[in-house]
Amino acid sequence: MSRKQSPRWFSFVLSLALVVLVPVSASAQSQTDVDRAQRNKSVAEARQSEAFKAYRDATTQLDDAVHRYEILNAQHEDLLYRISRMEATVKRYESEADQLELTARDLLINAYTSGQSNLIGTAFNASNIQDLVTTSALRARAASADLAALDNLEAVSRQADRSSAELAIRRIDVAANQDEAEVVVDEITELQEQQESILAKADANLRTAIDNLNREMKEKKIEDERVKRQQAEKSSARPGAAGGAPVATTPGFVCPVQGGTSFIDSWGFARSGGRRHKGVDMFAPRNRPLQAVVDGRIKLSSNSLGGFTVHLYSDNGTVYYYAHLESQAAELRSGQRVTKGTVVGFVGNSGNARYTSTHVHFEIRPNGKAVNPYPTVRSAC
Repeated sequence: MSRKQSPRWFSFVLSLALVVLVPVSASAQSQTDVDRAQRNKSVAEARQSEAFKAYRDATTQLDDAVHRYEILNAQHEDLLYRISRMEATVKRYESEADQLELTARDLLINAYTSGQSNLIGTAFNASNIQDLVTTSALRARAASADLAALDNLEAVSRQADRSSAELAIRRIDVAANQDEAEVVVDEITELQEQQESILAKADANLRTAIDNLNREMKEKKIEDERVKRQQAEKSSARPGAAGGAPVATTPGFVCPVQGGTSFIDSWGFARSGGRRHKGVDMFAPRNRPLQAVVDGRIKLSSNSLGGFTVHLYSDNGTVYYYAHLESQAAELRSGQRVTKGTVVGFVGNSGNARYTSTHVHFEIRPNGKAVNPYPTVRSAC
């Protein structure tokens, strides 16, 4: 008897489960739609206010200024690296020329001691050593090995002159680049102050609308970057640009910078000493709090390159690195355990960033090797 009823009983339970589950799913979906509609409504209403328009415009201009600054900074670092290489080249040429001049002088001394007065008179009439080595009298005196040295002296001297001239041009380029970058730094600072002022004066409704706008803009940027990465992968673009630590591998990850921050994907950009950028520079006003992105242990340190720095060692082995801080959180000590959201330091420009706009250099190192952090922070900030 019980065997005949079990299929009916099973069908009844299955039907009941479907009745219970379907409304929950529909309810969850409809709540998401309601939240999105409410958010869009608040943004639409606030768009009419001048403050909202000013904040939106300031944010757009700030993002553009940060992008221009990153490009200029990369150009500046590349120029400095090229100059250092050219300076070494000029020094090498000058050293070679000095050695070759000694050879020419030895020829003169030998000529003098052997009584060749015609050569000595030529030497006194020559305006410089380069003019002297072209005289037929000296070249006739030179042995085959010495003659090769004299020919090298002419070539090396010409190359040294060309390199010195090019070096002077590059130094002018650096000065112009630095002047332009300083203007953009001032622009970034001014736009950040505008944002702060607007937020300070905003009422609750406007703040909500601005938060919603920022969320919309972030979602748009995420989608835009996703499309760019797909295009970059197809065209074999800059190495590392499409890489990164997926958000899925960093559960609960929060933005390193509390409050607003502006940044671009600058992975691989030129840096001093011929290095390449291995992180993301997140621009924000000086002393804006920096927080632990996950739970873990911290190490506080400082060096000439990164200035005041913080290493955050997560439980899964990933290391998060913050550099160029204005200061570290006073109450923290190396080896101390912190929870996600704990303030670990403050935005600045210490170390070799002392002449740049205030920002935090942020890295993600899953296995001891840095990966592009941009996709992760773009999703969280």
